[in-house]
Amino acid sequence: MPNLYRRLLQSIPSPCIVCGKSSQAAYSLCPDCETDLPWAGPCCIRCGEELPATAPNPRSCAGCTLHPPPFASCSAAFRYQSPIDSLLSGFKFKARFEAGNVLALLLAEKIAQHYRNTTAPDLLLPVPLHQKRLRQRGFNQALEITRVVSRKCGIPSSRNAIVKMRDTTAQTKMHSAGARKQNLKNAFRVADNVLLHRVKSVALIDDVVTTMATVSSVSRELRGCGIRHIDIWCLARANR
Repeated sequence: MPNLYRRLLQSIPSPCIVCGKSSQAAYSLCPDCETDLPWAGPCCIRCGEELPATAPNPRSCAGCTLHPPPFASCSAAFRYQSPIDSLLSGFKFKARFEAGNVLALLLAEKIAQHYRNTTAPDLLLPVPLHQKRLRQRGFNQALEITRVVSRKCGIPSSRNAIVKMRDTTAQTKMHSAGARKQNLKNAFRVADNVLLHRVKSVALIDDVVTTMATVSSVSRELRGCGIRHIDIWCLARANR
């Protein structure tokens, strides 16, 4: 779908994406449904997994304390629960761009608030899709989210700085950390060294983070070309 046509569709008032009732908000989500969304709660600052109230360290889980990931932080707007799961499924697999746009705007608000108190990244990067998957779907959902965040937060982005070289099996079908790591071996490659050598910090944008294998693999590639600080931002964090 051409970007202009998509933007025109997004500008037309439409019902709430959750309940279908008329929405008086700036985007297609009524106040009641927005309040009831499964917003992310207290979580590990490194991997973004929810922390139980009894966690000994209120900022980091045991796994990240013992084995820190190759990025500085992972943050999500929501938990991967109803209705976020169905909204994201409709966005990814049925091209329901209105749902994706609304969720991306809510993520952008959280990102903007976060970077008011700390240095914003030099560049936003969407987690790339392999060309085969891109042809099948017609768009990269992470890129669509990144465009909204970039526009709302005033942070530049690049769509081609890193590419996916192999069409891999879905990470959720891998049953061990070793298998997930092997599945993504040499799957990503930095495609714009000139651009990335000019920046020191980036934020990776994705729709859902579950096992962290994908964002970890991309992060290792970025660190290999000199990126010092990497944040991960996603719409939803799912339990491993």
